[in-house]
Amino acid sequence: MKKYLLILASLFLCAKLSVSQAVKHILLEEFSTAPCGFCPDGDLVAAQLIIDHPTVIWLTHHAGFGVDSMTVPESVPIANAFTTFAPGACIDRGDYPIPVYTMPPYIAISRQKWDSVVVAHLNDPPVVDVSLTNNFDPVTRLFSCTVDANFITSPPTGDLRLNLFLMEDSVVGFGPGYDQTNYYNTTVGHPYYGAGNPIVGYVHHHVLRKVVTGTWGMTGVIPNSPVQGTTYSHTFTNIPIPSTWKEADMDVIAFVSYYNASANLRQVVNAGHKVLLDSSQTTGLSPTLSKGERIMLYPNPASVRILIYADLENENNKFTLTDFTGKIIEATELEKGKRNYLLNVESLPNGIYFYRFISRNEILKSGKLAVIH
Repeated sequence: MKKYLLILASLFLCAKLSVSQAVKHILLEEFSTAPCGFCPDGDLVAAQLIIDHPTVIWLTHHAGFGVDSMTVPESVPIANAFTTFAPGACIDRGDYPIPVYTMPPYIAISRQKWDSVVVAHLNDPPVVDVSLTNNFDPVTRLFSCTVDANFITSPPTGDLRLNLFLMEDSVVGFGPGYDQTNYYNTTVGHPYYGAGNPIVGYVHHHVLRKVVTGTWGMTGVIPNSPVQGTTYSHTFTNIPIPSTWKEADMDVIAFVSYYNASANLRQVVNAGHKVLLDSSQTTGLSPTLSKGERIMLYPNPASVRILIYADLENENNKFTLTDFTGKIIEATELEKGKRNYLLNVESLPNGIYFYRFISRNEILKSGKLAVIH
């Protein structure tokens, strides 16, 4: 009897450890387009949301208020099923009984409600742990990824599907498909006050670039009744990454969701994400070397100061730091032969900033800097 009790205790402990190691991510799917004049404000709300709640995964469908040059085909039926306005967002594709701008069966909610819904679900227990293993060949520009869905508990029976999305941050283009309509151009005090209408060269954030698994996910990987403690896996191979996409700014997002004929019954069970170039980290970017140019920013996140390290062989080098709206916060000339520079960020508000190392008008390296005091 004692032996069986020990076995049961061990199984219970293992189950507790599995739950404690898993993370419940919340998937926020924003609907936004270049012609949408209120959408710059939606980006600001979403950007603050992922700072305040690091378990939120944010991606942007360029659909819901028409389309633009960044729209992928799958985003159109997704937007048609979930929203009638922009900027709106689905949060885990849940149907929440709160005031929204649309009537059932649409489930997108206004940006004023995003934070309260997220907060209400931060402590939801993870049903499945979604993890990714990435591999990118910079020569062929082919990407492969293995997604593991480990079920910690048994969810309700249903048509469960695996989804794989590729997202790129900081997408900039020019012309009517990229220039962002801005209704805040004359709103004093707003971050986009005086930025123009439209904003030419607008930085589009967390742009959905490719849906690998079809509009509503891949069938045949996860059974309708997953077994607790079982991992269901699938490997995606030879996904081409166009040369115009910045692989260093790309995130791979995988999630498990239900499919149902009713659009309000397609909830996301859990999600996971990983930087495309990163085979070991779930968030953040690791310093890389580029054509003999050794450049780095440290620490990241930062609170007081950062070290800019640049061992550059050429003349005419520059480091720039911009805020979320594209406003230049710092521009430092990098001298040939000088490697270390200190930049004080203590006075900067908490948030995400964007840096670039530029040499002779060529961007050697770009990325994000998180400032957290």
